[in-house]
Amino acid sequence: MLTKLNTTNRVNIGLSLAIVFLLVLATNRIDKRHFETVQNTLNTIHNDRILAQDYVYKMSGILHQKRILLLDSTAIDKEIVLNTQFETLIDVFAKTKLTTNESKKFKSLQKNFNELNKIEQSNFNSGNNKNVTKYLDALETDLNNLALIQVSESKNLISIAQKSLDNNKFISNLEIGFLILVGFIVQFVIFYRVKKQKSEL
Repeated sequence: MLTKLNTTNRVNIGLSLAIVFLLVLATNRIDKRHFETVQNTLNTIHNDRILAQDYVYKMSGILHQKRILLLDSTAIDKEIVLNTQFETLIDVFAKTKLTTNESKKFKSLQKNFNELNKIEQSNFNSGNNKNVTKYLDALETDLNNLALIQVSESKNLISIAQKSLDNNKFISNLEIGFLILVGFIVQFVIFYRVKKQKSEL
């Protein structure tokens, strides 16, 4: 059939096919970008939110144990172990991606923990637990605030991922519709021109 087409018809068909190819290529790139957005969002939810929430949970558990140790003035070794564990959790938490608000709460946590450390070291033999309790309360408040941020940020990230998937679905539907339209145009160019040529013979 193509051997019977003149140069103009061949150019039209070539342009139509080139448009289809470019459309598929462009939508493929867009799809890839959307999938990368979703993948990055899922990684962020796991690395910066779920793990951060786990760190907050473990730090809360350590504070609970420290409250219990207030009743035992001889548990100095246990206190040192708990502080080391808390410091380790602070270090790994610092490596997560922090929002501006989260960074402020985290700095408050670090500051209160450092103050608690100083007081504990000076109070080991004094038996004065009032200031220790004060900073334990402050640390619990910091951890509660950080936990709330994890929930809020997780919701935001899920919303971003869902929006990206919705956009991808919409673009895919547009792509299918446009491909159908181009298909009809190509058929029209091929068959209408062929009929026209035959009628002229």
